[in-house]
Amino acid sequence: MAEFDWNDVRFVLAAVRSGSALAAARALKVSQPTVGRRIAALEEALGACLFERSAAGLHLTDQGRALMAQFEAVEAAARDLQSAARAEARRVSGTLRVTTNEIIANYGLAPALREFSAQYPHVRVEVIVTDAMLDLARGEADVAIRGGGRPAEAGVVARRLMSSAVGIFGAEAYFAAHGRPRCMEDLNDHVFVCGEGPYALVEPIIRQFAPRARFEYRSSTVSNMVANARHGLGLVLLPAAFFTPDRERDLSLCLEAPGMEVETWLATHERIRHEPRIRAFLDFVAAFEGARRRVGQA
Repeated sequence: MAEFDWNDVRFVLAAVRSGSALAAARALKVSQPTVGRRIAALEEALGACLFERSAAGLHLTDQGRALMAQFEAVEAAARDLQSAARAEARRVSGTLRVTTNEIIANYGLAPALREFSAQYPHVRVEVIVTDAMLDLARGEADVAIRGGGRPAEAGVVARRLMSSAVGIFGAEAYFAAHGRPRCMEDLNDHVFVCGEGPYALVEPIIRQFAPRARFEYRSSTVSNMVANARHGLGLVLLPAAFFTPDRERDLSLCLEAPGMEVETWLATHERIRHEPRIRAFLDFVAAFEGARRRVGQA
């Protein structure tokens, strides 16, 4: 017995339900000869005569009637398969790779991930913490959360997540030992903790206002800069939006650096922007940060 084409079952069922090859052809939007050929092909593959042909139309033979339950089961299974495939396509699942820098990862993204995972338990989030600009077009990450200017790579779509003032923070232990600066000029002779790469820009910025400021502690990571400041080693410049009292209890804001703001952008490649897991994450992070800011302003 030859293998048969599952699709041919549609033609048999349409013929049974409509009573003729012509009516079946109209229902399936094919030609009448096509219906005849597909039914004949199925009969040959099964080694069974399914219909009696007459001028009055098509009538099932005893063999045809005996196989109708199986034909209908095939039809139902095909519908179930299609429904399952569509549901899976709509289901928010899979791996999501997010790249961002250390400050955003620890102070912006981490608080949101627990709630995101509770809402989308089938999405596995991988966070790539780096100051490097990973290539979204080449698939090095699915989503980027970046500080600075609007991402300008070809094919990348972005929305602004927030704009933050840059604040000068310190621990109470530091203020107790060195006093609390009240203006930028008060920063002369104060000690600063700074870093490398983009965080090395702190020194020239501060020296514009306080040429005698002291930069005695340097670190290659933001987390260590923050740790040093928490232990009272010096003051540290940080984006104020991420170091609010509800997120950071060991450091407090003493001044905002005038004229300094850092924008944060949420970006992905246009090729994948409408995939369910990508769309869910982008919308969630934007809504989460918006709600957090509204609570902070209340």
